Amino acid sequence: MNDRTIILGLTGGIGTGKSTASEYLKDKGFLQIDADAISRQITADGSPVLKVLDSVFGPEGELGVEGHKILDENGSLMRQSLADIVFTDEAKKNKLNEIMLTQIIAIIDDKVKEYRESDSELKVLLDAPLLLEAGLDSRCDKVMVIVADKDVRISRVQSRDGISAKQVQDRIDNQMSDDEKTARADYVVDNSKDLNHLYAQLDKIVEEL
Repeated sequence: MNDRTIILGLTGGIGTGKSTASEYLKDKGFLQIDADAISRQITADGSPVLKVLDSVFGPEGELGVEGHKILDENGSLMRQSLADIVFTDEAKKNKLNEIMLTQIIAIIDDKVKEYRESDSELKVLLDAPLLLEAGLDSRCDKVMVIVADKDVRISRVQSRDGISAKQVQDRIDNQMSDDEKTARADYVVDNSKDLNHLYAQLDKIVEEL
C-alpha cells in the first residue's frame, strides 16, 4: 500500500456548498471520487437499477404513490419525482439508500484500492453526501464537513431547485444533523459567507495535508 497517498473524505448537508468546495479542491490538485456521479452512472438510461427503483417507488411499487411516476415515457429516471417521494420519509429514504449504496460503495472501493496501490503520491477527494452514513469515512485518512447557516442553505437550494422553503427544510430534517457530522470530522468548514472566506479555510487545510 502507498502510504504517500492521502484520501480526504468530503461531505455536507444540502445547500452547504459542498460542490463548490469540491471544485476548488480539484483545482488544488485533488483527484475526485464523486459518489453523486457514480449514482448517476448506475441510474443512466437502460440500467437494470431503474427497474428495481420503479418496482419499489413507482406508482405500483410497495413504497410508491399512486399516480406518481418516477420514470418518464422513455424509461428515464425523473430524479426530482423520486426525491419528492423519499426525502420526507425516513423508511423510504433508507430503502433507496439500501438499493443504491451497495453498488456505489463497491465502485468506490475499487477506485480507493487503485489509488492506494499507485506508485505516485496522490491527493484524493472522496466526495460523498452520505460519507458518514455509509461508513465511507473508514476509507479516508481525514474527513472534512462543510456546514452553513440554515437560512443560507434554504435560500441556496430554493434558488437552485425552484422549490419551497418547506421542501428544503424537510430534506434538511431528513439528513444527518450537522452536530453529528462535525463530531466525526477532522475538519469543519463554514460556508455561510462569501467564497473568499470558504477558500481561505480550504487553503489552510490543504497546507496541513
